[in-house]
Amino acid sequence: MWITLKQQLWRWRGVLVTIPSIAGGLLLLRFAGTLQLMELVALDEMFRLRPVEAVDPRIVLVTIDESDIQQLGQWPMSDAALARTITLLKQQQPKAIGLDIFRDLPVEPGHQALVNVFTTTPNLIGIEKVIQTANGQVIPAPPLLKQRDQVSASDLLLDTDGRVRRSLLYLRTQDNRSIFTLGARLAFLYLDRQGISRQPLNPEQTHFRLGRAVFTPLQSSYGGYVGMDARGYQILSNFPKVQKGFRTISLTDVLQDRLPRDLVRDRIVFIGLTAESVNDKFFTAYTTTSIAAPAGVEVHALLASQLLSAALDGRPLLHAWSEPIAWLWIIAWSTIGAVIGWTASSPQQTISKVVLLGIALTGSAYGCFLLGWWVIIIPPLLALVGSAITSNGYLLWGNLKEYARTLEQKVEERTLNLEQEIVERTQAEATLSQQKQLLQTIVDHIPVMITLYDAMGRIEFVNCQFEQILGWSTADMQNIDLIAECSSDSAQRQQLLDHLLAATGTWLELKIRTKDDRFVNTAWANVQLDNHLFVGIGQDISDRKRAEEATLLDERNRMAREIHDVLAQAFTGILLHVGAALEIMVKKPAKAEAHLETVDELARSGLAEARRSVVALRPKLLEEGDLPSVLKHLTAQMQVSNQTQLTCEIIGVTYPLAPHVENHLLRIGQEALTNAVKYAHATTIHIELVYEETQCFLRVKDDGQGFDVSQVSLERGFGLIGMSERAERINGELIIQSQPGQGTEVVVIVSRE
Repeated sequence: MWITLKQQLWRWRGVLVTIPSIAGGLLLLRFAGTLQLMELVALDEMFRLRPVEAVDPRIVLVTIDESDIQQLGQWPMSDAALARTITLLKQQQPKAIGLDIFRDLPVEPGHQALVNVFTTTPNLIGIEKVIQTANGQVIPAPPLLKQRDQVSASDLLLDTDGRVRRSLLYLRTQDNRSIFTLGARLAFLYLDRQGISRQPLNPEQTHFRLGRAVFTPLQSSYGGYVGMDARGYQILSNFPKVQKGFRTISLTDVLQDRLPRDLVRDRIVFIGLTAESVNDKFFTAYTTTSIAAPAGVEVHALLASQLLSAALDGRPLLHAWSEPIAWLWIIAWSTIGAVIGWTASSPQQTISKVVLLGIALTGSAYGCFLLGWWVIIIPPLLALVGSAITSNGYLLWGNLKEYARTLEQKVEERTLNLEQEIVERTQAEATLSQQKQLLQTIVDHIPVMITLYDAMGRIEFVNCQFEQILGWSTADMQNIDLIAECSSDSAQRQQLLDHLLAATGTWLELKIRTKDDRFVNTAWANVQLDNHLFVGIGQDISDRKRAEEATLLDERNRMAREIHDVLAQAFTGILLHVGAALEIMVKKPAKAEAHLETVDELARSGLAEARRSVVALRPKLLEEGDLPSVLKHLTAQMQVSNQTQLTCEIIGVTYPLAPHVENHLLRIGQEALTNAVKYAHATTIHIELVYEETQCFLRVKDDGQGFDVSQVSLERGFGLIGMSERAERINGELIIQSQPGQGTEVVVIVSRE
């Protein structure tokens, strides 16, 4: 039996160690008061989560706010105004009137009238401050009301965070008198008139029954409180949660006789200050901001409502367990947490169970709160979590030590295997090194340029052929931007980067600057190896380009010879026949007509040959570059030779147009630029070439002399007519806007198709 018991104790050793450690530590923290504030905050949250209750119809507040003080014209208010207020309220016969205003000194005028009101109002209760302030001061009650025993205490209990969570029913004064607080005195006065009085339940009369409620005073350690000052008769504040507060009426409305009929009849009336300037605000469990903080008179009214609801309606008071039961409650949750942590198969299972039980603990505490019991939450939660973590950690530590022993054995076995693997890996690395050297040799001797680059276009590797042709090594490519070396135009650089990253395998011809500042014509195709690495294959096409240029030069020479041999001969024949026709036109008309027919035939033949030659003779600038680069080049040339400020801007993503379209656009731009410089004497000229999805714009705008477009003659406007004809030949639209002295704007619009 002893052996079995030892086995069970060893089996549950983690639980047996965890429970006293965690529970004992938490009990020590609780005795020290460390957890008190957290428990009070948790209580406040339960107050805020409780359902909204109906406002107590038995209580009415007469409030004095800033507008009322302005209406009175002074503060403190005069005894006459106070006497009139009480007199008007008495006319509706309230059950009790609470005056939450200090009146220990007379405030003329009207003091005698106020004395008369005090004498004739037995249900009027005044206030005095019993608990000394920080300066050791108290505020006495009105002398006449004190003589008539119609005085209560205005003191409220504040916790360390400045909130009202406890209420005083009565306390003792400096001269050892027992005095009720204002809310309690008015509530007991109301209940006395209902025939309900206190019934002592013990000889000390600390436990008593009042209607349907039983009252017991707070002890120094009660619920979440530890070591508090429990002097006087204190209960937990279980104020109702109301939507809009008590029914109120302003002092001004009362004094101006605007008191609704039967508003205060058979009710408790509180008269007090709510003005911000008086600074009589208090935080309760429901208060979240200083703006919503109730005034002192409202807190007294809340206590009266709590007492009336408990005695007449059976609304539960807030009670708490005794200290021994609270200790057992903490130990129980520590036990549950320790068992969960010790029996859980994984930390995840421990966490899930702790979370579920934590929710169950919080939910059960909230349910008990709604029934009138304050069940502590923070220490049990800490006990649950701490015990679960500790016991599970202890279990994992034991498992870890066992695993460590097993691991040592496996490490020895693995060491032997690793030695064999190292030998095999060394042999494999040697073979791989040989293969890598062989592959490097092959790559370096391939007669094409090879580059490896990432998704940002950065070059990571070049082969020997690349270095021989361009001069750049792999180390050099880390410090330069190859795309920038290919083009200085941002649009062209983006087009090049798109081509590189598209990796379609198609060829793209590029001019690349070498390390010694030469330019080499190359052609590149790109493929993608993986998501982050691309390979580019390039060829040096300089020889091919030179051969093409030589061929083009030969073609131009041939075209020049053809023009000389064909067009020049045709125009010479035309001149001869025209001369002959002129000589014999008068004398021999028939022969002149034959000469003219020959002229017509020669002219038609020469025109056909001229058209063929013009098509073949596209401008050299457009052969060496596209339309945007030619326009920029033309602008740079004009800028050098003139004082005029010229700018050229390319807008949009460029795309090629038909050769004859680019030719006509270039000629129109040249003509507009020449006119602006030569005739308009412009100081600023701006050229824009705009590429849109479906059409292209060429705009030349200057600030020159300008002219009236409608007044241009055919003789003076030959250049404008030529631009118009060129626009018609490419199915474009020419727009010329100009006014004398306001500059000129020439716009050509052509379709992309």
